[in-house]
Amino acid sequence: MKYRAVIIAGLFGAAPPYAAAADWNALPAGVPGLTRTAPAVSAPERVRTLVCVDAGHPNTFSAGTSPVNGTNETHINWLVALELERLLKEKGFEVLMTKSAELQYVENKDRALLCNGGGAALAVHLHCESTPGSGFALYYPDRQGTFEYNDDPDNGFKGPSPQVRADSRTLAAAVQKGMKAVLAGILPDRGLYGDSRTAVGSSQGALTFSIFSKIPTATIEMAVLTNKNDAAYMKTEAGQRKMAQAIAAGILNYKNP
Repeated sequence: MKYRAVIIAGLFGAAPPYAAAADWNALPAGVPGLTRTAPAVSAPERVRTLVCVDAGHPNTFSAGTSPVNGTNETHINWLVALELERLLKEKGFEVLMTKSAELQYVENKDRALLCNGGGAALAVHLHCESTPGSGFALYYPDRQGTFEYNDDPDNGFKGPSPQVRADSRTLAAAVQKGMKAVLAGILPDRGLYGDSRTAVGSSQGALTFSIFSKIPTATIEMAVLTNKNDAAYMKTEAGQRKMAQAIAAGILNYKNP
């Protein structure tokens, strides 16, 4: 649990350097002594969007490290997250990672709190499935959930809000569209679903990080690792790069429809 303490301390401590990114505004600069021409105005700086990238696991429910076709979910989630971080920064986004190391333990509730408190405009949660079939799928909070976990002090907390649910569906649909275009002929699109279709969502009403999210949030099941072809693709650097490109395309599709 030591990582949880570090993350929460960082979250509520000194303001991070990216906190003011969304408030960048160019101010006009008047030029003294000129009366016949308009005042000089500095070129506006681009407003930069902060994206929270959450590489799933380890957490209480699963370490995600069980071997599956020569790899494991936590490893694939982390490698794609690193590549996605690099690509998004290249495209002018700011990126907030919920972990700083592959095996760092972070509870799902804390992942949401980190994204909220960091000033992110949206969050994407990267996972892989172990289920029949092949391809990628996206999930979003489609109803209000109630958090219930052991003796957690936040038991009974309800969320997300109707606005976050609506915005999350828009985000998930945009990411799905971008991924489908980039991954055409490589991995099939298995669909867009509400959190209530997941095991945790069916019992709580929504996934835990969805319940606590105050920003649009989407869970991306990037591939089915129990499918040998999916696993073989995701184990390659080219496959991880292509997946990150697909997710980045979806985020761009959401920000610039």
